[in-house]
Amino acid sequence: MASDIIVSDAGPMISLEKLSDGYGWMQQLYGQVLIPGAVAQELYQGMFSNWEAYRSHYNFGDFISVVEVTTTETFPGYDLLDVGERQAIQLAWKQQLPLLIEEEQGRQVAKALGLTFSGLAGQILKAYREQVISSTVAQASLAELLKTGRIGKRLYAGLLETLDQ
Repeated sequence: MASDIIVSDAGPMISLEKLSDGYGWMQQLYGQVLIPGAVAQELYQGMFSNWEAYRSHYNFGDFISVVEVTTTETFPGYDLLDVGERQAIQLAWKQQLPLLIEEEQGRQVAKALGLTFSGLAGQILKAYREQVISSTVAQASLAELLKTGRIGKRLYAGLLETLDQ
């Protein structure tokens, strides 16, 4: 099992929910995913009564841990982000961990802070390159992200091309 830890915003987790066995192969890439409390709330709100109900539904055990983020440091672009993005960036920055984030504004802030970041499509590519998933599974996962509106056609086409190389 992987020992790496990564921080995530809500977007990549929502994308992961759309994939069959998304949590399964992510657990082979990372030992743990940390999410701030605000992100946990974004994930379960509307569909589940609380975080435990969400976690039980997706059956990922302790793989995803909720971390309360109480720091209030601001950074350039802070005001343009929602609370979940702010907290995810703060958590990754404070702990010097890579970040899963899909929103462009958040990516720009993460880049300015010198954080390593990726979206879920990049993680599919990583899982394929590390032979955690097959080319077929990678293609199917990317197609599912396209179908559910989680990635655009241009990114999809570029990633398929990268898989073929």
